[in-house]
Amino acid sequence: MSLPTEKIYTWQRGTDVPFKTRVSMGKVVDARPVFVFGFNPNVQNVEETVWDHGGVYTYPASAIPMTISSSSAGTNAVVSIVGLGANYVEQTEIITVNGQTPVTTANSYLRINGMSALTGTVADSIYLGAGVVTGGVPATVYGRIIDGNNRSEMGLYTVPAGYELYLDRGNISHGSDSAAFITGRLMFRLTGLLFQTAAKVALNNKFIDFIFEYPVLLPGGSDLETRAICSKQQLNAVSTSFQGLLVKTEI
Repeated sequence: MSLPTEKIYTWQRGTDVPFKTRVSMGKVVDARPVFVFGFNPNVQNVEETVWDHGGVYTYPASAIPMTISSSSAGTNAVVSIVGLGANYVEQTEIITVNGQTPVTTANSYLRINGMSALTGTVADSIYLGAGVVTGGVPATVYGRIIDGNNRSEMGLYTVPAGYELYLDRGNISHGSDSAAFITGRLMFRLTGLLFQTAAKVALNNKFIDFIFEYPVLLPGGSDLETRAICSKQQLNAVSTSFQGLLVKTEI
């Protein structure tokens, strides 16, 4: 593949705008930043994905229609869904939540990379998932927005088809008592293979950065995820984030 090229603008001449800033400004052709943030308020002595619903995240086996609903009848928010369809093709959708009544998505999804509430009211939680919906909560949850956040907090990401992700940084943080520690793992999975650990740390009341001086290359269809487990059976809040440069590949 060729490296991303830059658009030339008169205002740039004679200036020294950092490359990453130019990417964020949309001045670099076929490249854009990726920033993922995840939070899990209840990590105990069983490993979980660092995301706002808890437990180890379940990925759909194939692209499926999903439903969106809320645990509160008072929710009427307009929600943006960003995900991947069959063959990991990137797609987005905007859908209106109708309280606890499930609304089926127009698209079928193989992966969910994030959700955000754009307008309206978010009461309690909004759920995106599949299976029987009880009280607004689907049997299998693939995305969740908690009241007050207005966006999902999922420490996972799947690279769209036709792109490569150059992962250059991640972190994990934890706060608990002095007798407990968290083991955190940043993991990746190439299409059709098993998850592998890219970085693993033990921490107690700390924030730890993963800095990859030579970025980790993840091709289209790769899954990236952060998991954590506590040494004690108690409630622990864990947060994570990772970032990189998403570059369009030659077709």
